[in-house]
Amino acid sequence: MVDFLQPNTVDELKVLLSKNANSKLLAGGTDLMLGLKKEEKSPNCLIYMGKVAGLKNINEDSKQIILGSMVTFAEVKENMIIKSNFNSLFLCAKNMGSPQIRNIATIGGNIVNAGSAADIVPCLISLNGVLVIESVNGTRQISCEKYFKDYSTQKVKENEIMTKVIIPKQNRLSGYYKLGKRNALAISRVSTAISLRIEDKIINNISISLGAVGRFPFRVAELEKQAVGKQVHWLFSEEPLKILEDTVYKGIKERKTMPFKKEAIKGVYRKAVETAIEGEM
Repeated sequence: MVDFLQPNTVDELKVLLSKNANSKLLAGGTDLMLGLKKEEKSPNCLIYMGKVAGLKNINEDSKQIILGSMVTFAEVKENMIIKSNFNSLFLCAKNMGSPQIRNIATIGGNIVNAGSAADIVPCLISLNGVLVIESVNGTRQISCEKYFKDYSTQKVKENEIMTKVIIPKQNRLSGYYKLGKRNALAISRVSTAISLRIEDKIINNISISLGAVGRFPFRVAELEKQAVGKQVHWLFSEEPLKILEDTVYKGIKERKTMPFKKEAIKGVYRKAVETAIEGEM
């Protein structure tokens, strides 16, 4: 028999995690329930996070926006702070699954489940997002990029909970595009998130992240390096496309999907750039 617990505060949640071995956190449940049905996961205890105060808040100050881990994709899509500051996050939420899925799927679950096609992760990496992870032993903060780069050592432990995502306000343009298998229920086959700063049509800072072309989303450092100092229209030239092709080939060359993704990434990248720099050319 599985125990079902409902803490009301983060402190209560941390204590329950520390005292209940082989427990599972229940957020939106879109992935956990599938796992339970397939008998892939058999916890002794389910801890429901939906009543924990503060985890569903979206707050901001002059320097950053803070999203609670229980914020749903529907709430991200409708939030004016996000629409005004982080276009890539808005587009990601808008195109994530069906309306029913968006209403229950949480950003925390999307991150912590660590799927290669996790929708929000490329956006957070390109926006320099920081994850806040807590336990009874203390709190740690780690960039989303480093979390997935060093996943085996940095991943959320059984006694930990990811409580917040912090995204700095950097006065940058951002965009996102994904190619999925089926429209409303699409799981990303390939995705790209971009964040950049342009002055006088010159790129002076840029971050480009790819999703679903490796075990985890990652930044394309070579493309970023080549782009800085170039005029913005360079992003649509052949050079970045060649870098992307090579990156995908090297990352998944043993997979059957490599030829398709090596070609698909070029169109997905162009669309992501267009969503970021519309009106800036």
